[in-house]
Amino acid sequence: MHIAPWTLLAVLLGLWPAFGQAPLRLAFANRTRGALAAQPVYLTVTAQDDAGTFLRMDAGGAFHPCLPADNRVPAAGRLWCAYSFPLPAAVDLDTARDLRGGRIYLSVGAPLRLRVDPATGGLVQPDPANGEDPNGRTLFDWVEFALDRTGLYANTTCVDQFGLPITLEARDRDGTSAGPVGLEARRSDLVRDFAAAVPGPFRALVGDLRITAPGHAPEGPLRRHLDAYIRAMWERYRREPLVLTPDEGTFTGRVEPGGLFVFTRPGDPERYLIRAMPTTPEAFRCDGPLAQGCTLERVLGAQIAAMLNRHILETPSAWRDPSRYYAAEPANAYARFWHLRSLGGKAYAFPYDDVNDQAPLIHAAHPQELRIGFRVD
Repeated sequence: MHIAPWTLLAVLLGLWPAFGQAPLRLAFANRTRGALAAQPVYLTVTAQDDAGTFLRMDAGGAFHPCLPADNRVPAAGRLWCAYSFPLPAAVDLDTARDLRGGRIYLSVGAPLRLRVDPATGGLVQPDPANGEDPNGRTLFDWVEFALDRTGLYANTTCVDQFGLPITLEARDRDGTSAGPVGLEARRSDLVRDFAAAVPGPFRALVGDLRITAPGHAPEGPLRRHLDAYIRAMWERYRREPLVLTPDEGTFTGRVEPGGLFVFTRPGDPERYLIRAMPTTPEAFRCDGPLAQGCTLERVLGAQIAAMLNRHILETPSAWRDPSRYYAAEPANAYARFWHLRSLGGKAYAFPYDDVNDQAPLIHAAHPQELRIGFRVD
């Protein structure tokens, strides 16, 4: 496949001067062919600092706190922030602080509209599932990133939706590289192939501008897709023990009356609980009882959520073998597709897809350049 020359955005990040970090170049390549290559692309960058303050980047590369007074642009009956700007040729991003929860949004044809909640100061990110969000009419996608004194961490994501195929590659000052990860194919091919590859209920996720993740599916058969499997697993482990072996140790669990899943660990007097049987949407979203409790309970919830999505909870010894994932139905066919089509088989297709290192996370301890490629065609 022909790859267009690396053009566009070079963002020089002046990171942690006290630690002598060299700048990081953030470079984008628009690999789109044909008429769609002329579509305008907009950049929106947000993050949080260590105090949890939401920040937005201006066109000159400086970060500013997100303030309710930024809500100035009328759309869909509300006021929104104008944080987007046309993708520039170069910008120097000036920061002396660590950044976490960062997002680098690319939107096609129109800027994104974000909003600051006046009551909490929180930043309302784009949410096409919300009918009042004007971004539902815009094609967009994003990269997630964090920067601190241990380096750069970045990943592509399909956890909430697929909008654009994006690739990432990080170059370190020592000459090594991490990646590439992500999706290289044409957007139109991926949308067509997804609809052809997945079972019928998952085809309802395909829209004109995005493929929505199944955890956000509207009422219909997909919201019950895993129900029978989940019930069968809870019944199975009422009769026999489930042994999970995450890095934190060996945990043995059984389902007690009322659906409470109770785990113990050798030499540990504590009982660790999954407090209820999850629904299909909770399994797809990895929330509800799968994301509650203490740190170890959330570790166990992540294991069970990943195994439900991958249809391997009945064979727990296979949890470290990706070749066994998604081999039977019902499973998360949305996740299966993105893993099959992603570089290296790595994809973030549900929130706990990082269980057993299946997510497209890259790290550079002394980052020099992050390359982001994307396609609109």
